[in-house]
Amino acid sequence: MPLTVRPCTPHDLPRAVAVEKSAFASNPFTPILFPGPFPADALEFRLQEMASQMTDDPTTRWLCVVDTDRPGPTEQGLRGECDEGIAFAKWNLYIESSPGARPMRKFGEGCNVEACEMVFGGLARQRERCLGGRRCLYLHILVTDPAYGRRGAGGMLTQWGIDEAKKHNLPCYVESSTVGHELYKRLGFRDLELHSVDLSRFGATEPHETWAMIREAE
Repeated sequence: MPLTVRPCTPHDLPRAVAVEKSAFASNPFTPILFPGPFPADALEFRLQEMASQMTDDPTTRWLCVVDTDRPGPTEQGLRGECDEGIAFAKWNLYIESSPGARPMRKFGEGCNVEACEMVFGGLARQRERCLGGRRCLYLHILVTDPAYGRRGAGGMLTQWGIDEAKKHNLPCYVESSTVGHELYKRLGFRDLELHSVDLSRFGATEPHETWAMIREAE
């Protein structure tokens, strides 16, 4: 069967945490932003953070792509279909108001607080500046299991947001890394502003670059 997009349930969140970790494992900035060591309960903390977003934030839409041809768990000698996600996205649907000033994320044990605030604090300020109070759909998280890359899962999760935005006559807003920049362009997004951070004092050999991009309402 083809890849399919479906809403996430709490059952999917441990897999989402694992995919998020593996998706950023090879990113050259991960050792700079999150050098560790981390507390023993760091993954459980992230799991609870995702669960809270799912249940307590009415703007949040967690989605996953599943591949039902992927081998699943064996039970009584029979191999079943696998319903585990291979990619995950978190969209925030701001119908009544814009994202506005979001509380600054707290960076705890294992994080390079200074570098994280330079990157993520700068992105928060860029978001406010670029949106200027506009309502939108905001793509906050998009991660794909590296073992299932280049199969179109990221595009499917982005297209879900585009289709949802059309229903509400809203623009879509994303913050794109270098890796995803061309994908978003192909899907109709345009650049608003480049956020470039010099992390050379922490050992980076190139700037950390993120594009603010928008796909206008149709």
